[in-house]
Amino acid sequence: MVAPSLRSAPRRALALAAVLAAACAPARQAVDLGPLVTDRPDFTESALTIPKGFSQLEVGTTVDQADGVRSVSAGETLLRSGVNEHVELRLTLANYAAQRDGTVTAQGFEDAGIGVKVALFEGPDRASIVPTVAFIAGTSLPTGALSFRSRSALPEFKLLGAWTVSERIAFSSNLNWARAEDAIGTHDEWSGSASFGFSLAEKVGAYADYFAFGERSGTWQRREYVNGGVTYLLSDALQLDARYGVRTDAPSRANFVGIGLSRRF
Repeated sequence: MVAPSLRSAPRRALALAAVLAAACAPARQAVDLGPLVTDRPDFTESALTIPKGFSQLEVGTTVDQADGVRSVSAGETLLRSGVNEHVELRLTLANYAAQRDGTVTAQGFEDAGIGVKVALFEGPDRASIVPTVAFIAGTSLPTGALSFRSRSALPEFKLLGAWTVSERIAFSSNLNWARAEDAIGTHDEWSGSASFGFSLAEKVGAYADYFAFGERSGTWQRREYVNGGVTYLLSDALQLDARYGVRTDAPSRANFVGIGLSRRF
């Protein structure tokens, strides 16, 4: 259940999202942007920013099962708005989550978040070892339900790189740091990823992604995953996606499946 004092949190987040999108609207560019590039559905974030005057809404739902715990995340809402040629603002709205562990069920909104993506260098639009480079800096906001809310804001930083391999293949990688929280307290969490993207047809794309987490909370722990998925462009500004992934280092069954929608406006 959502705590009474937090019932207005989703409304405040939606209002902030509307302000964020409207702030960039007057500066819209009259240019052909081509098909949209999204940060979902893979774990690896794109190194490209949203053009000035445009916004992009990315939403989805994921079902996860690990060690007998079944979790559902609905929303996964990321609003990205271009500030200028190199900077975008990012607002993560509170997802609605439900988690069942045996006979115990927790549900409510997770923490929202805010951040910025900054483009540092644009690589060539052809096969090259020279990457496109950007970074994301952001933080969670402790606004969620009591079952999912962190005790304090948890910052994160991501270094993003992308390379053109060929006309139909791209490679991207992220190196990330974040503060994470458990029952004992907060600690550093490191993660990294490598992702290949493939253009299968004019409207159809696919990807294969590997990512891993490492953290020290009492003892050193790691988690490793592989996942893949497909995307389908309904138009240059509207995309559907689907994904499936598994945890590769866990002795027991652990997997996730999800679908999503992205829209540029």
